Amino acid sequence: MPDPRRRSPLVDRRAAAAPDNALRLVEVPFVGKLVLQGDGDAVAEPVREATGLALPREGGGTSGNDQVTICWLGPEEWLLLCPPDGEGALLESLGGALSGFPHQLVDATDQHTIIELVGPAARDTLAKLTTLDLHPRHFQAGQVAGSLFGYVQATLLQTAADDATGGPAFRLLVRWSQADYLYELLLDAGREFGVAERGQV
Repeated sequence: MPDPRRRSPLVDRRAAAAPDNALRLVEVPFVGKLVLQGDGDAVAEPVREATGLALPREGGGTSGNDQVTICWLGPEEWLLLCPPDGEGALLESLGGALSGFPHQLVDATDQHTIIELVGPAARDTLAKLTTLDLHPRHFQAGQVAGSLFGYVQATLLQTAADDATGGPAFRLLVRWSQADYLYELLLDAGREFGVAERGQV
């Protein structure tokens, strides 16, 4: 059962949206996050046993199902996302499968939160804040990349394609201490699309 005393870093920010739904910003709090480091050749099969997923081996790649998404962060580093309060069970099952294999597995759930951007203007809003090439030919659903957004280091994951109902969807993983600042930058970047200046309760 969720702890009612638990507060996300953007708890005082309401969802912000453009009048025509061209863009919607909202925090997605408490998503489970595990960081795995290890030799891909060694840990790939244990990860498959525990999650049913192939370990992404190419830069920017992901794999996922209804319960877990695995994101490539580096040659020997991956981020695993799961539903809120599911990180404990995933840590136990994955840790068990990896027993005997050199690795490091850390629960990073409360280090980062997620800001979700949805809508036809989401890509243009993000492009104002980063040097990443976000053209749809180069960054598509299922891809992940780390970069600076403004002055904030964050990880960007596209979760829905541009032709999906409601437009593309992106998730920005950002440190708790920088989440409010980045949210404010996104509000400012979305102003030309009709997003209100302040997304506060």
